[in-house]
Amino acid sequence: MAKAGANSAEAPTGEQPADDVLLERFTAHREQGAFAALVQRHGPMVLGVCRRVLQHEQDAEDTFQAVFCVLARKAGTIRRGTAVGGWLHAVASRIARKARAHQVRRRMRESELPDVPAPDNPPEWVRRDLWPVLDEEVNRLPERYRQPFVLCELEGKGNQEAAAELRCPVGTVSSRLTRARERLRARLTRRGFALSAGALAAALGTQTSSAAVPSGLTRKAVQTGLGYSAGRQVAERAAGLADSFLKSQALTRWMKIAGLLAMAGLVAIAILFLTPGRKAPTDAELLQGTWKAARVWFHDQEVPPVNLEMVFAGDRFTMRSDIMAPMSATFRVDASKDPKEIDLVYPNGVTNPGIYRLEGDRLQLSINTEGPERPANLGPGKSFYYTLQRPTAGGP
Repeated sequence: MAKAGANSAEAPTGEQPADDVLLERFTAHREQGAFAALVQRHGPMVLGVCRRVLQHEQDAEDTFQAVFCVLARKAGTIRRGTAVGGWLHAVASRIARKARAHQVRRRMRESELPDVPAPDNPPEWVRRDLWPVLDEEVNRLPERYRQPFVLCELEGKGNQEAAAELRCPVGTVSSRLTRARERLRARLTRRGFALSAGALAAALGTQTSSAAVPSGLTRKAVQTGLGYSAGRQVAERAAGLADSFLKSQALTRWMKIAGLLAMAGLVAIAILFLTPGRKAPTDAELLQGTWKAARVWFHDQEVPPVNLEMVFAGDRFTMRSDIMAPMSATFRVDASKDPKEIDLVYPNGVTNPGIYRLEGDRLQLSINTEGPERPANLGPGKSFYYTLQRPTAGGP
């Protein structure tokens, strides 16, 4: 795996400045050369994520520019000691998944988009099946495992170089890499990819080497990022993806606060309803609050959840996401049935029948939006199927 380097001005020692030095130069003095060095250094890894998830060159390049728009805007918020490569991988993975959702909707309106050419000609199943989920699973690793994995496996750095960047012993990097590979293989196995250690290493090697960044794209990303952070008009698609990510990030922070408030509310409900002489809460009462979609299926096809949320307040139901305006209805439940039943009644009189299962902070919901028949079973089928959970504080 080739190591990524930054073509920036060298330090007096002959070594290239560390990421935190470049960040400091950019945030304190808006030094364009420092920002360009970060783009050059981490560009191959970022473009690799974009290509693997999107498999369409123009979409990958737009997303690549959006990632560095976010870096230019948020560079001052990156904590000292944070691995910039790991931070960028997380941003790239999330923006690419959102761009993928836009891509799916566009493909429904247009002819099929051509795939990205595969420079090293990897097996078709790797490009079609493994690459779109690989970065998603890497991004789900705990940070202490994810950061050395990104630095060493996706950016091609040696253990000693990664240890210096992460400010920890080389042995710690080595052991965390081993744990990261084990966890990643286990996660991929649960998703149907039973890879040996050698097969995973081969897939990682192919994708890393195929992510060379054209010099024109690097220059464009630098110009776009600097223009975006200065509030100037830049490439519409890159700016739109960056705007969407930043809005989603702000919403996530608010959801963490809401999660804390929701937990406080659950404690209050428990005290209220577990007091002797009081009735147990009904399902309609237990549903109250905000639920965030973890996974979504339409018929038998899993689709991106795109920050979909459902809110139950009184007898009102509201559903909202990044790709649609909020939809409101009244809801009623019948917990005496098996499976339990729910109806969403919209202002125009249309009723969407459904079934649900409520287990603490987890909710499964099947809703038929295409007719009056109630789904027979929970799970993917002839309806929308959602798995949801109450948002809580924390997360990566």
